[in-house]
Amino acid sequence: MEDVIQAGSFKKTDKHKTSFLPKLIFLLPVLIIPLLAIPSALATPSELDSANQQVGDLQARSQELDASYQQAVTDLVAVDSEVSRYNNEITDTGARLGEIKASIAEEQQHLDEYQAQLAERRDALEKRLKGTYKSNDVGYLEVVMGAGDFSDFLNRVDMINYIADEDRTLISSFQDAKNGVEEKIATLSDKQNELAATIDQLNTAQSNLVAAKSQQRATVDSLKSQKLANDGQLASAQAEAATIEANMNQIQQQAMAAPAPEAGGGYDASPPAAGGSSYTMEATSYCLSGTTATGMRVGRGVIAVDPRVIPLGSRVHVSGYGNAIAADTGGAIQGNRIDVWLPCGEAYAWGVRTVTVTVY
Repeated sequence: MEDVIQAGSFKKTDKHKTSFLPKLIFLLPVLIIPLLAIPSALATPSELDSANQQVGDLQARSQELDASYQQAVTDLVAVDSEVSRYNNEITDTGARLGEIKASIAEEQQHLDEYQAQLAERRDALEKRLKGTYKSNDVGYLEVVMGAGDFSDFLNRVDMINYIADEDRTLISSFQDAKNGVEEKIATLSDKQNELAATIDQLNTAQSNLVAAKSQQRATVDSLKSQKLANDGQLASAQAEAATIEANMNQIQQQAMAAPAPEAGGGYDASPPAAGGSSYTMEATSYCLSGTTATGMRVGRGVIAVDPRVIPLGSRVHVSGYGNAIAADTGGAIQGNRIDVWLPCGEAYAWGVRTVTVTVY
């Protein structure tokens, strides 16, 4: 038995056996032609609608991501501005705190001086009250008792009282000054504590803002990555839709250039024109109305094919049927199978038969 490959089909003969290599050589066109036809299989209105729908969805997603990205950038700028503002407040408050600390140190020095003067005056007064203080080595009692007459006595007493009054006045003034400095130090200390608490609050708020800024930066980067990825998908989808539309236009042009299908009843059994590639296929007739996958209306001379075998838009000749255009597809049309359109009465008579399909 010998397998002879003719026009894409196998026939049995009782002659000689042949090697597998000649078979492979004859099979190459059959294997290559479907591969070349694959891009044309995309050129259908439904696939173009699907591609355009995907483009629309990606464009809407791109606009959504762009709006989200712009808002995220705006929020990031706002957070960064707040961080800077808090940083400036912390710096200014720290400077004021430093000034208050310096004032407290200065007032403390004054307080120490008043404290020393007050201690000195009190010590002097205490000594005089005990009669231990002497002026020119003479005590108060000796000064009073040494008066020559009563008038001199009164004068000496007035002098002693005047000195005591002066001491009391100085002590009182030192005490007032000391109290004033202590009050000022207390006020400054309260202000110092208040500013220190304010700085702590500012530092906490700034730390929270820095964390929010970092999170917002991550959001901006994420949205930017999503937008770039979506833009890449959008570009691919647009290119795919453009390719599908171009293929559809090419198929439509091929269909318009093809000879008009034969009108009337009966079959055209005329032989095909010279040239082209021939395939033995199973042909089923149908008589449904409607539109083909390429957008053409069904009618005589319009056939459905597997685009992996016969490219859509191809001009063909079907034995027993006539010239036709490959303009439709179908879920059951796979491999060496075709559907031919006929009026219903003729379609019933046709049924399913084996035909030779010549592709130009």
